[in-house]
Amino acid sequence: MKKYSLLIGSMLLATQLQVKANESFNSEMSHVVGGVVMAGGITAIVDHYYPEYAENRGMIGFGISSASIILAEYVEFALHGDARGQLLDTASHIAGSAFGAFVTDKYILSPVIKNSPRGGKSVGLKIEHSF
Repeated sequence: MKKYSLLIGSMLLATQLQVKANESFNSEMSHVVGGVVMAGGITAIVDHYYPEYAENRGMIGFGISSASIILAEYVEFALHGDARGQLLDTASHIAGSAFGAFVTDKYILSPVIKNSPRGGKSVGLKIEHSF
């Protein structure tokens, strides 16, 4: 339940940011948060609907999110120019995508059963203790 609350909270935060077409801190942070939410969501979708790809779910979430922003910003550049602004938006989104996919894969959707390079399987386990 906590992982879904975190995902929904992140999505609500992303929708509350005011987005303007400039190179301000708020504009770039909206791209970072958008990357976090998009990559995290894609990672969770891959985990839920395609369990055969669970071992690579983080990379899939990162890759799809990054490819989509590259395509979107390329179209924006073709229509309006401003290569510097589009590259800054792309870099911000990709940084957010890397963070979102990593956190979702390693901390929200854990444990995962992975194939060992020497043969066999390995399982990740997270242990918590309240003080």
